[in-house]
Amino acid sequence: MNDLTLAELVRRHPLATTFLNERHIDYCCGGDRNLYKALETQGYERQPFLEELERYLEQQEGKFQPSIMEELYVMNTSELIHHLESTHHKNGRELLAAADEKLLKILSVHYNNHKNELVEVYRLFSDLRKELLVHFVQEEEEVFPLMLEAPTTLTLRKVEELENDHTAAGDIIKAIESASHDFTAPDDACPTYRAAYALMKQLVEDVFLHIYKENSILFPQYEKGVTV
Repeated sequence: MNDLTLAELVRRHPLATTFLNERHIDYCCGGDRNLYKALETQGYERQPFLEELERYLEQQEGKFQPSIMEELYVMNTSELIHHLESTHHKNGRELLAAADEKLLKILSVHYNNHKNELVEVYRLFSDLRKELLVHFVQEEEEVFPLMLEAPTTLTLRKVEELENDHTAAGDIIKAIESASHDFTAPDDACPTYRAAYALMKQLVEDVFLHIYKENSILFPQYEKGVTV
């Protein structure tokens, strides 16, 4: 596999997203980085990683529907915005609510045995929840409507602010992954504990797709039409 940006890798092989997530290769906020550099940064040996990735893609081919369809790359701004709001904004709010309920429950039930982990996980989750809910509203009520009008440098600045928000959310997610041991519940965890971690993992995967679609599809498309 040739050295290409992570964004281009995902465009060519959309089924690779789960593989990259599990190995902490940031294709959403870091989509403009080259694959080989990302592997070096994370400490992976290039050839074994690429061989494992190619085997994974062969195994997944035809089994699952890609989360990032090729048709997204030819949508106009209005269509992309509608897609983001009807999928990731909707899914994000539902997953945040469901995970919040379960995390609060296990924080109480398992406090004595897993206090340090659960307090830190919930604190970080609360930060992410606040970041995402505000971000959704800013997009829906301010930035997306501006993007549907004639391009301006003001709107471009608003888009850059959203990209900064993405980076901030990504940093919180990395901290959550570390605190939760990559969403791995302890051996004595009850079903609710495991369900809470599974919901957080699902949320994170959805957020990564959301960020990728904005950073690597919507925003570059819009910025091409901006007159600075």
